[in-house]
Parts: sequence; structure tokens; C-alpha cells
Amino acid sequence: MISINIALCTCMRPTLLSKCLDSLAAMAIPENSKVFVTVVENDENQTARPVVEAMQENFPLPLKYVVESKRGIPLARNRAIAEAHSLHADYLIFIDDDEWVDKDWLVLLLAYALSVGGKAVISGAVKSALPADTPEFMKEIFRDKGRKTGAVLSSCATNNVLIPIFVTKEMGLRFDESRPLAGGTDTLFFCEAVNRGVLIYKCAEAFVSEDIPASRVSLRWLSKRKYRVGITLAWRKRRNGRSTAGIVISSLAQIVVNSLIAVVAILLFQKTAVIKAIMKASRAAGTVSGVFGVEVDSYRTIDNG
Repeated sequence: MISINIALCTCMRPTLLSKCLDSLAAMAIPENSKVFVTVVENDENQTARPVVEAMQENFPLPLKYVVESKRGIPLARNRAIAEAHSLHADYLIFIDDDEWVDKDWLVLLLAYALSVGGKAVISGAVKSALPADTPEFMKEIFRDKGRKTGAVLSSCATNNVLIPIFVTKEMGLRFDESRPLAGGTDTLFFCEAVNRGVLIYKCAEAFVSEDIPASRVSLRWLSKRKYRVGITLAWRKRRNGRSTAGIVISSLAQIVVNSLIAVVAILLFQKTAVIKAIMKASRAAGTVSGVFGVEVDSYRTIDNG
């Protein structure tokens, strides 16, 4: 019997959490498996408690609610690891509280994990559900261009991922709590796993969906997001031994090149190309900032969609 703990880290988003839990209640369960769902609330006011307690009695799976009162998503993720260990889980799965799963998501995710030996991290896919009035050129930005099943990744995120428990138990990996409100700690976690010899495979068939609010369908939001990604990228490069000068020079070159590409794209009325170029330039700018110690508290405020 394979034991699986699905962890949802949440903070002040009870409506989104409710939709996510509804989808988990309706999903198919793999044969010869025991599945638990753990909600880790990162809010001392416990806004999600009524949602979870209202569902627990009739929920088809064991549903546990715990509170991590210290703010910071890496602390909530590490609490999820501790809960998975207490349940003697073989696998820990993270999804975001603003996502909902496909009916066969877990069956496909576990089946693929076992097909590659059961010891690899498996990154599923995320499909974006955009507002109906989203312009076509912006839809192209959000269109899934993810890698195909079987692709080997250098890192991934916790928005749809299966982790063999030995990664956190025997290897002792944890999410970095030194920057509790910063983004990118999941990327760093999986980079470290790869550095220690863990493989990460893509499984495109095991997908979850995510509502994209209108506030995110904008160049401003996308640029800010890429800037934060760049800061995380700087941390990764420094950990891998890259020099400050080398990182800065290559990043400045990317800013210049992509700025020129954006100008040309504007002249040619290629809106999608403009946005992509500005996003790349923003990421490079974030990398420069990250090298010199700039931090962004991505989780200080909560986006309720």
C-alpha cells in the first residue's frame, strides 16, 4: 500500500481553498494507495478553519488541518513535510490553494512516478484559465508551452509536484527559511535536490488548472513576476559559483538585447513579441538586483484573485 500526502499551503484565501478541496474530493484514487490531504494554514487568524471543518465529516479522504502561525511560505512548506513524516507517507505532493485538479490527475502522476522507478521528483503541468476578454496576444503569453512528458528538469515549483519522501527524510532537504516572505524558495529546494543527484521528470498528462485573475493579465504584473524570478536566479547562480562580474555582464547584455528586440517589435506591431522581450529584460534586471542583495517580499501581501 502506497501512502500519499497531498499538501495545500494556504493563507487568507478560503474561497479558493474550498474550490481546490472540492476538486480533490472528486478525483480518482490510484489502486493500492492511501491518500491523505493536509491543509497547512499560514495565518494565525485561521480564516481557512471553517472551510476545512465544514468539509471534514463528508470528505472522502482523511482531511487534516494544521496552523503554521509564523508567516512565510517556506515555513508552511516545511510544516507540510513534518506532517507527511508523521503520516509515514511514501510521497508528498504539493499543489497551490488556487488550483483545482483534473479527475485523473493523481492516478496519472503516481503511475508515471512508479514507471520511472519511484525515486524521482515528478513535476506535473499547470493550465491557465484566463478571463474571457483576454486579448489574443496576451493568451499567447499564458499558453502552455511546457516540456513534454519525460523531459529532465533542472528545477521546478511546488504548484504541482510529487516528492519521494526520502528526499526530505533520508536526505533531510528543507525549504530555506532565511527569507520567509521571498519567492523562489521552492526553486532553490529542487535545485539542491538535483545537485544531490535527484532526478526531476516532467509529466504533462498530470495537470491542474489555475484561474488567472484579470489583475495578472497585464505587462506590469508579468514584468514584476519576472523581476522576482531574476532575483531567485541570481541566488542560484551565486550558489553555483558564478562570479558577480560574470552574472552582471551577462545580465546587462540581456537587458540591452531584449530592449532592442522590444523596440523592433513595437515598430512591427508584434505585441506578443514586445511583452516577451520586456519580460526577459525584467528577469535580467532582477538578476542584477539579486546579485547585489536586493530582496522582494513576494508573500507580504496576499493575492485573492
